[in-house]
Amino acid sequence: MNRIYESGWLNKLLVVIAIGGIVTAFLGQEFLFLQGWNLSEQNEFIARKVLRVFLNDLFMLVFIAAWFKDSRVTRLAILIQLVDSLILLPLYLVVKLNVEGPGEISAPLLSQFHRMIINPTLMILLIPAVYFQRYSKGS
Repeated sequence: MNRIYESGWLNKLLVVIAIGGIVTAFLGQEFLFLQGWNLSEQNEFIARKVLRVFLNDLFMLVFIAAWFKDSRVTRLAILIQLVDSLILLPLYLVVKLNVEGPGEISAPLLSQFHRMIINPTLMILLIPAVYFQRYSKGS
């Protein structure tokens, strides 16, 4: 077991920081500081979404590492984050910007795709999957 995982108080602190970070990323999702960068509406939309995905996935990685204390689960979470960031997010951005433009309101199907990618949904789904796997092995 890694030394970082041996410290119970540190794990609890990391869980609190991760949850606080996810809540902060949600509440500040407009990233108003980007408005001063003279970006086009489309580029500002892209920057906001990329930044939110990065922050959500980063805080979820911290949460999962501290919660499960298992490097295999953390590596799986990193793999999920890479698929989310490098495949699903660009696909979403291409479809969203070419079909609907940079407006925040989306069609119902694209809205669900948005929730899955931009919110840490994929990473959150990993948590019950790990518990289910552990429970199944124990039976």
